[in-house]
Amino acid sequence: MNDHPLPKLRNQLLSLHKILMVAERAMYEKEGNVIQSPNHFLQLLMSDERFAWLRELSQLIVMIDEAMEEKPPITRERADALVDEAKLLLTGNNQAGTFSKRYAVLVQRVPSIAAANAEIEKHFGPPVVP
Repeated sequence: MNDHPLPKLRNQLLSLHKILMVAERAMYEKEGNVIQSPNHFLQLLMSDERFAWLRELSQLIVMIDEAMEEKPPITRERADALVDEAKLLLTGNNQAGTFSKRYAVLVQRVPSIAAANAEIEKHFGPPVVP
């Protein structure tokens, strides 16, 4: 597993998640909403429908973390499947309300998200067929 891109991909997804949270928070506050504290923001992330789309990425990061801690160590096939899952999440499903639809809009509008996306896409091979 040392030569597999999964650990690096996980770190890049975590950085992307932070960038997305900052961007979403800025848009939320620009609309006149007030976030009173970090704890209030955490509550919004966990329970407000506005932020629900971010939970899909959170769940994927947790799945990768759990897989990398498995005993015996994660197989290459399982690691490849998680990379494919990330690819599908970021590029594969443009139905209304899904992560990838909202994400695609932000990739076009926010340069830091586009840059993070470009780095992550380096881990993806040919298109994933769901």
